[in-house]
Amino acid sequence: MKDIQYVFMDIDGVLYRGHTPLIGAKEFINYLTEHKIKFICVTNNSAKTPADYSRKLKRMGINIHQENIVNSGIATVEYIKEKFLNQKKELSAYVVGGNGLISLIKDAGITIKEKNPDLVIVGWDVDFTYDKMKKASLAIQKGATYIGTNPDTTYPSEEGILPGCGAILASITTASGVEPIIIGKPKSLIMEIAAKRISALKEKSLMIGDRIDTDIQAGKNFGIKTALVLSGVVTRSNLQKYEVSPDYVFEDMMDLYTKLKNIRRV
Repeated sequence: MKDIQYVFMDIDGVLYRGHTPLIGAKEFINYLTEHKIKFICVTNNSAKTPADYSRKLKRMGINIHQENIVNSGIATVEYIKEKFLNQKKELSAYVVGGNGLISLIKDAGITIKEKNPDLVIVGWDVDFTYDKMKKASLAIQKGATYIGTNPDTTYPSEEGILPGCGAILASITTASGVEPIIIGKPKSLIMEIAAKRISALKEKSLMIGDRIDTDIQAGKNFGIKTALVLSGVVTRSNLQKYEVSPDYVFEDMMDLYTKLKNIRRV
C-alpha cells in the first residue's frame, strides 16, 4: 500500500452510516488531500446526485467535492447515451428511484413517463410501492428495456441492514419474468468513468469498500488492489463465506488511515 497514489472508495458503510460519519473517515480524506493522493468516491446508491452527496458529507466535516463523486445514476446515464440516445432522438423512461436519479435522467434529455416507455430504470427507492412494481412490470412485459442501476441487496444504516436496490429489482424481476441489465458495481463501467476523472494508473490504485460482492469484486474486475472495511455490510464472522477475498482487511477507516500513515512514513 506504500505506493498507492489513486484511491477509489465506496460511501455508505465506509464514510458514513445513514447520517452518522464513521470513525476515521474525516482523517483519511484529509490525509489523502494533504499528501496529494488522488481519490474518487464510487457509490452504487443512485438516490442522490453527486452534489447531494457532497453537501451531506461536508455537513459531517468530510470535505469531498461533487466532481470527486461518481454514482450508479451517472453510469446509467452514460450507458443509455451510448446504447440508445445515439440511435434514437427521443427516449422515454419509467423510473423507480430517488430524486437524484430522476434528475439525472431528465438532465440527459430523457422524458419521464409511466405508459409505454422505452426504458424502465430502477434504483434504490425508499418509497417503493406495489403500484410502482406493477407499472414497472407491465412496461417491461410490453417490451421496455429493463435497467437496474445496481445489484446491492442491502443498505447499511443506523437502524441496521436495510433492503437495497437489489431487493426492489428482485420483486420486479419476479413479476415481469425478465432479468435487468445491471450497470453499477461490480461491473467495470462505473470504475472506468471514475478512473478517467482522476487519470488513475491501475498499478497504483486501491478500491476501498464494505461489500465483497460489489466493491471488492468491482476492484478485482477492474484489475486493482482492494481493501475491505468491516464498518458496513460484511463482518469478520461472515468474511469466509465469500469466494472472492480482498487484498487487505481493516476494522474501519481509522484502522486503514492509521496503518497507511505508518506504512508511508517508513
